[in-house]
Amino acid sequence: MTGQAGDLTFETRAQLNDGNEMPLLGFGAFQLEDGDQCERAVLDALEAGYRHVDTAHVYGNEASVGRAVAGSRIPREDLFITTKTPFDLSPSSIRSVFEQSLSKLGTDYVDLYLIHWPMSDELAAPWETLEELRQEGKCRSIGVSNFTVARFEKAFFPQASSVPAVNQIELHVFNQRPDLVQYCRAKGIQAEAYSPLARAQRLDEPALVQLASEHDKTPAQVMIRWILQKGVVAIPKSASRERMRENADVFDFALTTDQMAVLDGLNEDLTALSWRPKGFY
Repeated sequence: MTGQAGDLTFETRAQLNDGNEMPLLGFGAFQLEDGDQCERAVLDALEAGYRHVDTAHVYGNEASVGRAVAGSRIPREDLFITTKTPFDLSPSSIRSVFEQSLSKLGTDYVDLYLIHWPMSDELAAPWETLEELRQEGKCRSIGVSNFTVARFEKAFFPQASSVPAVNQIELHVFNQRPDLVQYCRAKGIQAEAYSPLARAQRLDEPALVQLASEHDKTPAQVMIRWILQKGVVAIPKSASRERMRENADVFDFALTTDQMAVLDGLNEDLTALSWRPKGFY
């Protein structure tokens, strides 16, 4: 990560193990309805200064993201776009869906392509397919999502010939996953947090409210700031222009060591996203 906790900015980027960089704060498109809602939200996010947009094939809104990107007139090289594989991880399916993703997004490459979920332990062929797409220049970086330490150790690394650049996981102050974050850091894998606000389930937590008051910020801003100071990428999602601007307004304050420790104490392994594929571990 470029910069220390006290000098993070909207332009701060995480250094990936392949030499590429990704913005530390991004905008998530999960559950944004395809069409006007998603297109407007992504355009609003880009106008608010976000340059990192995260979507996925299964979200069904890549075309809306693509229209928003085109409508923003922001140079492609200034953007960081992530999308993800289908749940069918056969090489033919990945390749077919990936080409559809490029077409919908209106780009000839994505900055990050992720295995969306480990649907089984058969990961050699899917990962080799992502490696081939990277070698072909169709994606700059490749990674995984929803991988646990056990999945990495039992299934991925015994089969893989390279290390993922990113592992995107549910992570927030109520589900901190310190062992997984430390494992990724030791392997040189950048941790990325989805649902960084725990889907707004616990914004009234007294400790959060107190810390927010001390900084004249909101509980959501404190939650995001905690993640960023951990060196973890965060991709909050909102359809509200005001809320997405609020989520980005986290660079004019810093949490002290003691305040970070208070937030560290909130971990309770709360799962905001309950769906898991069969055989997940």
